[in-house]
Amino acid sequence: MTATDQTLSTATTATKDTASDVHSRLIDHWFPCSSVDAAVGTPAGSGRSEKALFTWFASRPIAQARAAVLAALLPDQAIHRNDVRLAIERGDLGAQQRLRQTVAAQYPAGRPVVLDMFSGRGIIPLEAARLGVTAVGTDISPVATLAGRLLADYTLRDWSAEPNLPFERPSKGEGLFDQDEPRLLKDVRLILAEVGARVATAASPLYPRSSDGAFPWAYVWAVTIPCDNCKRRFPLIGSLVLRHPYKRTEDDGQSLRLVTEQDTWRTEIIDGPPTQEPTFAAAAGKKGKSARCPFPTCSHVHTLESVKSMGNAEQYRDALLAVGEELQRSRKVFRVPTEQEVAAATSVDLSSLQPSGDLSAVPDEVIPAGNQDTVRARGYGYRTYGDLMNARQTAKFVATADAIREIAAECAAAGVSSEYAAALAGYAAANLPRQLRRATRGAKLLSHGNANGTAQNRVQVADVFSDESKVSFNFDYVEAGPGRGPGTWSSVSESGLNALKKVLAESPAGRPGRFRRASAVALPFRDGSVDAVITDPPYYNMIDYADASDLFYVWLRRALRELMPDLFDDAGRDGLQDKTDEIIVKRGNAPGEHRTRNFYEQMLSRAFGEARRVLRVDGHLVVVFGHSDPDAWRRLLGALHDAGFVVTSSWPSRSETASTGVASIKVTVVIGCRVAAANRPVATAAQVDREVAERVKKAAREWDRDGLALTDQLMAAYGPAMEVYGRYAKILKPDGSQAELDRYLTLARTAVRDATALKLDELPLETFDAPTRFAVFWQRLFARSDVPKGEARFLAQADNLHLEDLRGALLTESKSGYKLRLDAPSIVSDKSSTFEVVRAMAAAWDQGATEGVAAVVAQSDRQPTDAHLWAVVGEILAQLPPSDTVAKALTAVQRNAGTIANLAHRVTTELAGDRDNQPTLPFTPEES
Repeated sequence: MTATDQTLSTATTATKDTASDVHSRLIDHWFPCSSVDAAVGTPAGSGRSEKALFTWFASRPIAQARAAVLAALLPDQAIHRNDVRLAIERGDLGAQQRLRQTVAAQYPAGRPVVLDMFSGRGIIPLEAARLGVTAVGTDISPVATLAGRLLADYTLRDWSAEPNLPFERPSKGEGLFDQDEPRLLKDVRLILAEVGARVATAASPLYPRSSDGAFPWAYVWAVTIPCDNCKRRFPLIGSLVLRHPYKRTEDDGQSLRLVTEQDTWRTEIIDGPPTQEPTFAAAAGKKGKSARCPFPTCSHVHTLESVKSMGNAEQYRDALLAVGEELQRSRKVFRVPTEQEVAAATSVDLSSLQPSGDLSAVPDEVIPAGNQDTVRARGYGYRTYGDLMNARQTAKFVATADAIREIAAECAAAGVSSEYAAALAGYAAANLPRQLRRATRGAKLLSHGNANGTAQNRVQVADVFSDESKVSFNFDYVEAGPGRGPGTWSSVSESGLNALKKVLAESPAGRPGRFRRASAVALPFRDGSVDAVITDPPYYNMIDYADASDLFYVWLRRALRELMPDLFDDAGRDGLQDKTDEIIVKRGNAPGEHRTRNFYEQMLSRAFGEARRVLRVDGHLVVVFGHSDPDAWRRLLGALHDAGFVVTSSWPSRSETASTGVASIKVTVVIGCRVAAANRPVATAAQVDREVAERVKKAAREWDRDGLALTDQLMAAYGPAMEVYGRYAKILKPDGSQAELDRYLTLARTAVRDATALKLDELPLETFDAPTRFAVFWQRLFARSDVPKGEARFLAQADNLHLEDLRGALLTESKSGYKLRLDAPSIVSDKSSTFEVVRAMAAAWDQGATEGVAAVVAQSDRQPTDAHLWAVVGEILAQLPPSDTVAKALTAVQRNAGTIANLAHRVTTELAGDRDNQPTLPFTPEES
């Protein structure tokens, strides 16, 4: 039995059926939404520093995690609310201490126990551990489990009894070490410096030093291909800019120039902007990149598919283009590589590297077939994770993994405990993912600034992750050197140490968390042993956690396998992380993929079923979730319902954009749940419909006062709808069948729209026809942006419309989703919606001015003075910028309303006299 199991078992046995059980808690009636909103944008509440400790793909902002833990454990007493606000908004240590004492007084020894069964980076367990409770985190990914240990386990242990490390410690006067630092911070600093020094020594023959004795900070590379036409090899360069100009410092910037001589080429570095076009780019006015042979006698153009086929035929070769040096005042410049540097960079023999036990030195694990949507290099012929770097980069990473193992062994030999040696090695290994983010053929040169020189022109190495978890690929890329500068060991060490320092400073009285690798559908804990499950489940199809982190896993396994066998000695059959139980919807089209939408819902239901099993009778389940696709919400809420939980509260927080700056969702919802009571009543659908509408409208009015955007209110509305839905064992429709969950998700969205009481020129929105209501609300929400199919479908259902009927008439479809049509409809008749008629009026103005618009009004059988018609004209105008062509046309229509009305009346009168002569529109759909 593990220590965690023992803790849980003891807590359960010692406290079973005690009178001190806590029932009603803060989250059932109150949540500090405004405090979370305010705090997530601050350094203390964002979690940015905690995220810098280890690279993972998603995490709660500290403020939201802290709020969720406190609200789930504290009794429902108003006296605690101010301290909760202080703890969240300011990180007030005094308030946290008072809250810690309150929680301790509510529970017997060993409790409460808080479990996060999708712990990821460990943000939620960290906040529970800081509160002094028993915090447990499980995750199916060994990479995530390591992240949790580094953040919320090792940081909270007392390592003072450990012997000194067997390495020379620089003096405080050298500016590297502070004797007053916590023991763990000092030792991690020492270990990182030792690893960096050993790697620099091992890699020194591969990286000739510059004239000043320092290592260059960066090397710019490109993949080369043989021309299909002239057979001469040339580099694929997507950008020739090295540094943009910057007028303030009179810096002209630098660019690459490609010089061709007979059958060869070389690079030059010139001052100023590029004088050539890149060899791999999209042609002017066209989409899709292609490769152009730079030799003047050829200039053959290769399609992207042709270029990819060369990669699959193993015809790619790497070539060194430029070397980056750091001058005084951290100014970075580029120069042409020397012959010695080219020879050193291209003569690396990886076959001579010693294996790591039974693992090859270079990761030979195969990138799964069909995984090119996550690891983009797979689509260009790179088959293994070892292929993602050039040979010299790979040799440096191998040297790093070797150094971490060697140093850990030396620590153990000096009497350091096995746990402390593993912890120190773990912090050193955490640099590997941080470096990998700025390595591989996906790390291009990031040149800040612009061509006109008005912005600062720093240069860095770009992140290989182009979105939440997609490993990008570039033909031209940057290799960081073994010295100092962006992406180097010293650079990522500094950021990691700063993060560790902050975590230690803000955790003065915590209890170490416990982290285990385990599947959420088979939790290794006893029945009824947990007081609260607080978790942030996988976000449906948003992030491919395991597939993306396999890049980290293959290197971490080589560094830590012997030190952490529970994490890295049990790989799947392909040598990668086991994805059998990973609860996501896999992106892309991998053959035989089992992680489908149905799999996600079924497995999530099983996971919540496990949460129900391990929860105490009076326990709470708290789920933090955010997704822009309503289908993700339907499956999450359906899984909760199927597992026997009812939603008791829901609290929206604007947590994502403020904390990350790049999140695709702005609001997450903290959902409080309890196990469904056995004696819930039965209700009619009509009754529950009314209750849901009233509950959501009340919540929407509160959100509106708080400034929550309409799009975010639509997402937040699912919580109060589910609160009502969960009160009943059955909800019966008139025919005796049970009402479906979808009914109430749709009703929730409709109630939000109704609660906004939208009016168009003082006319309530509900007085317009359904397609027009749909179009007006769509434009208010999304303007002219693309909207995913799931969101479009749910928005249509709010007006009992079908997406298929709206496609073409009101919406256009593309790979990016659906977009609202503002061009001319294909036909105008008395059956056309008001929104379609107004679009036709705008198009008619460009073709036939007042006469054309009047004809449209008559053709639609509308009265020329129809208030709804002119209200929609004004509404569309209000939502469009004045420069928009439709806005210009409708502005003219609005100014000439009187003339148009008179003309339309005359045309209508003529039509009434001669129904056989139908007026013809002054335009055709094709012309518009």
